[in-house]
Amino acid sequence: MAYNKAANAAFAWLGLVFWSFQLAPQGTSQHAFYDLNSVAWQNFRRKSTEGVSVVMLYFWFAGNMLYGAYAVADKLYFGLIIQPQIFAFFTLLNILQVYWYAYKWSLVKTCSVGAILCIAYAGLHIGFWKAEERAIANHNDGVVTFLGVLPAIVIAAGFFPEFYVCVKEQSVEMSNFFIMLDIMGGVFSTISLAFDHTFDYVASITYLIVVLLDIVLVIMKVYFFVRGTQGRVHRSSIADSSTSSCAESQYSKTSEMPPRSFANKDNVELKQLEEGKQSVQS
Repeated sequence: MAYNKAANAAFAWLGLVFWSFQLAPQGTSQHAFYDLNSVAWQNFRRKSTEGVSVVMLYFWFAGNMLYGAYAVADKLYFGLIIQPQIFAFFTLLNILQVYWYAYKWSLVKTCSVGAILCIAYAGLHIGFWKAEERAIANHNDGVVTFLGVLPAIVIAAGFFPEFYVCVKEQSVEMSNFFIMLDIMGGVFSTISLAFDHTFDYVASITYLIVVLLDIVLVIMKVYFFVRGTQGRVHRSSIADSSTSSCAESQYSKTSEMPPRSFANKDNVELKQLEEGKQSVQS
């Protein structure tokens, strides 16, 4: 396909929007199958990270660090360079949500881990970027290809812990909105590469493997929906929280209610006793 600067830029920015911000807060919906929550907002709304594998998030965090370094060294379009950085940021946000909601870590401990991960990300990103640049300068195609394919392998490996969680729970808790944007982001980013001077087959592997594995999640979600188990984890957590809230509310009302009936009964008995004494005296 011929080089087209405008198309290359347009599809790169579309890929940036769709493949990055699906982990950021978005709209809400209560339906178990047509849920249009993003991951971060869904976790915040439920105050829970059930159905989200922290191992998967760490793989994605590392994979985007590696792909970001490759994109910089290979001089891809600017939109494709900052895309993995933004995605990694929101992946880090989801990781910290797991520690906050699931592990009940303190704010200081959670923020400390976040700072350590940011420092590690920056250091490794620069290291792989410089290694990639040196391999390109020395025309070491084997190393260049390896460092380009490695992000795809790491990101793909991150899907399998999530597949395990889905099979175990018989439900895909990743929102439809997230999966839809992830697929579209991968498609648009691949199209952007097609309008560059030369099609970067190595870079396209990262996008296409994500699209393929997202389609597997869609198939699993439809299958669990047909079986009637889709969203079961989400519904059970909501039911548990509702039951707990109702019990607390009922207890509060009961504890605050004055024993009026007993007081009235005692007053009646005292009144009858006094009337009986007066009749005996008369």
